[in-house]
Amino acid sequence: MRSRLPTLVPPAVYALIAAGYFSSFLAHPTRGVPGGPDGILYAWYFEWVHQSVIHLHNPLFSQAMNAPYGFNVMWNTPIFVLSLLFLPLTATIGPIPTVGILMLLAPVVSASTCYFVLRHITGRTLAPAVAATIYGFGPFFAGQAGHLNLSFDVLPPLLLLFAHQLLVERTATPIRSGLWFGAVLGLQLLISEEIVVLCAIGAAITLGWSAVLYPHGVRSRLRDLSVGSGVAVAVAAVLAGGPIGYQFLGAGAFAHGLGFKPERADLAAIVRPSVIQLFASDADIRANYRFHSDPMENTGYLGWPLVLLLVGLCVWYMIRKDPFGYWWLGSVVTVVLLSAGSTVEYNGAALSRGPWLLVRKIPLLGGVVTPRFSLLTTLLVALILARWLARLQGRALVAGTAAVALAFVPLVPRGPYDHISAVRAPRFFTTSAVGTIPAGATVYVMPYRGDPDDDAAARVMAWQTKAHLRFRIIGGYSVFNRDGELSYAGVEPAYTTLLDAAGRRGVMPTAAALAAARPSVRASGTDYIVITRLVAHLATATAAAQALTGCVPREVADVTLCAARPGGR
Repeated sequence: MRSRLPTLVPPAVYALIAAGYFSSFLAHPTRGVPGGPDGILYAWYFEWVHQSVIHLHNPLFSQAMNAPYGFNVMWNTPIFVLSLLFLPLTATIGPIPTVGILMLLAPVVSASTCYFVLRHITGRTLAPAVAATIYGFGPFFAGQAGHLNLSFDVLPPLLLLFAHQLLVERTATPIRSGLWFGAVLGLQLLISEEIVVLCAIGAAITLGWSAVLYPHGVRSRLRDLSVGSGVAVAVAAVLAGGPIGYQFLGAGAFAHGLGFKPERADLAAIVRPSVIQLFASDADIRANYRFHSDPMENTGYLGWPLVLLLVGLCVWYMIRKDPFGYWWLGSVVTVVLLSAGSTVEYNGAALSRGPWLLVRKIPLLGGVVTPRFSLLTTLLVALILARWLARLQGRALVAGTAAVALAFVPLVPRGPYDHISAVRAPRFFTTSAVGTIPAGATVYVMPYRGDPDDDAAARVMAWQTKAHLRFRIIGGYSVFNRDGELSYAGVEPAYTTLLDAAGRRGVMPTAAALAAARPSVRASGTDYIVITRLVAHLATATAAAQALTGCVPREVADVTLCAARPGGR
């Protein structure tokens, strides 16, 4: 049992940390999902994969949302590997608690993977266990905790292990290393393509610095690295080539990639905490809101204590004439500058153009959210800390561990993750009453619009998920291709604006407005309009739906149902 403690204890500690962080979810795991509307989106995808398997649908394209046009699922975050792996759990307890459980497990798996890799590299236990904490639970996780595709980060540490085996240890054959890493790479592509892109750029940076500082060593191992990388790419292509091909060539594809709003990290965010840190002052929080990126994306915070410790370690390595210090510093500085995007700024003031101006010219990289390079920064920080602590013994190890622990204190998150989207569905969607609607019917559910913070579209998706995607919905919240442009909102026919206005304001549309909107009902293929009791002016909305479609409204369970077309189809 004693020999197993190094394997069991660190992951168990990480699990306790995660349980504390997600205590609000654990208290009521069936009432809602972490991540706000994004959490509901992941649950929707899990249910979509579940239904695709049951009914043998193409999981890569869906018309269950944004009806009747549908959308290319691969341009979104379906997390196919996890949704398939946990399919039995989804079928048993439902997608909403399943996604919540995986959000809790994500930092545990990420930190544990980092720990085992650093333990392999250093040959020690305490040092990597402490160092891996920043990778699993640092600012990147605190900012991205509600994004399951970004918090499940096993690839970066395993990439480090792959490079270490080929360039340093040379204990495994390039083919064997390539086979296992290719499997990891292929699976990661079906979890988060963005993490793969970040890792590819990070690998190029670190390999470049290795070639500068260890030219002979890299040249002597270049063949092994080429063979191993080639095998890895081939294996990944076998595993993920089909879905990736459909992403770019299938229905609803974006021919030139996604064009997100450019984000860039302010260099001051390295030492100025944001709203996601416990020890952030009001002045720091206000400063973060002046930075170019959303405060939740400012995940590169390290704090002055840790920065000074890292600078000291670099100087220590350099005094000892260990090239590792130069390699680490060059790699970290390059990654940090890339995270700054096209313009390097400090406290909102532009300093210079950023190196990302060159990198973003590579096809399909325009959609990379550059502040997320902080994930690689935290891995490099964990590496240097583990490598340093592994050299220490006795009292020096105790003192070093204490110093690292104190440097981690400013990174402590603000508190338990409590951004839980409660999923309270009308009884109609959770009982046999929903069978009134034929399977596959196109439905508009009200209220669909709401206040900016109401997340009404995600709420409708949650109700649809509760009904096991029995019907297709007008609109939705995801990434949709609207005439080649990215849109987070599905196509909303003209009549939906009319009905929502009637439901919110209690004013009946004019006869001219109704006549103008009627063609959009037919064009959208809407079969039913479901009016829930959350509509502020239920009677007016019902009268407007009747005048618009000629339906005879009827009460079914706790909703009002309007058949927009005879027979509902």
